[in-house]
Amino acid sequence: MNKQHFLFIGIALLLCSCFRSQPAAESPQALSFKTESKSPLTDERCFTLTLDSADHTLFLKLNINLPKDFAFPVNKKYGDKLTKTAFDFSFYFNGKMIASDYAGADSPDRNTESPATGTLSFSSDTVDLRTMQSLQFRIPFYAFHELKKGKRSIVLKISERLFTATHTKEKKGNAGTYDSTVYLTDSKPLLNMSVRFDLNVPPVYKSMIYGYGLVLRNDSTFSPSGMDNTVLKSSLPDIYWMLYYPVGEFYAKTNYETSTDAYHGRDTFRLYHYYAKDSLGIGVFDHDNLSRDDGLGFWAGPIEKINVPKIRRISFGYVKSFDVKAENKGIVN
Repeated sequence: MNKQHFLFIGIALLLCSCFRSQPAAESPQALSFKTESKSPLTDERCFTLTLDSADHTLFLKLNINLPKDFAFPVNKKYGDKLTKTAFDFSFYFNGKMIASDYAGADSPDRNTESPATGTLSFSSDTVDLRTMQSLQFRIPFYAFHELKKGKRSIVLKISERLFTATHTKEKKGNAGTYDSTVYLTDSKPLLNMSVRFDLNVPPVYKSMIYGYGLVLRNDSTFSPSGMDNTVLKSSLPDIYWMLYYPVGEFYAKTNYETSTDAYHGRDTFRLYHYYAKDSLGIGVFDHDNLSRDDGLGFWAGPIEKINVPKIRRISFGYVKSFDVKAENKGIVN
């Protein structure tokens, strides 16, 4: 990454501070909750759940600290202790899982064209319960866009799948034996719990953001040729762009087009936001498999600036032209 790329990062941070629509950062406020059910093995000294909210964001934290002599289940066939797990988190309202096209807590892979048929649920990475764990997640309030604005009583259900992996020798006909990995599971979860809490759901606006492609600069100050040095393809960059909301925070991204100085993709994002006169950010990048992606430009500004009958053409950084348009659908809840 050269000095010019570092310059773009600095500009991006500056724009983030200038265009953020929300008030000054709030201090986290603890949300009280009531435990409605839990599995027999759930011990509050070993599993600690906390909920907080700030800046239109729900913060969920699960601390796990099992005693060293904890009696993990043992698989009878292989004799292995089941010490690893992954946790599932699901949100319910009036007995039904909350519908949402939010891809998941801190997900980096929101598809531009994914249909709005999902539910508000996500899973953790695999954790080893033999060591102290602290799982933290953040869920923006716009993920609750299917709920009417105002105070809502929400149920959070947490469950887990206890397992481990063991390596063994398996026979394969007359060819002798081969190494095999077997995943062992247990039907009795250590932690299943359900808690109820109140959440003040804000008004949520919806805007459609349409991208119609972009062209990079090619002049005396910048040339896209030579950005990617490879024998197998041209030296042109692999271009994609990202949407930021609030400005400076990842919201969604496109797939990348390889070896090009002009991204030709047609992209549509559903942007959920909190204010009529809100701002968003757009970043253009060169994808790299071996190192950090290089920034090609960053733009931030009011949504209403691109909310025009015809396509708005903007330019920024190394981007000569970026064709974009917004369509405000108003409050959806």
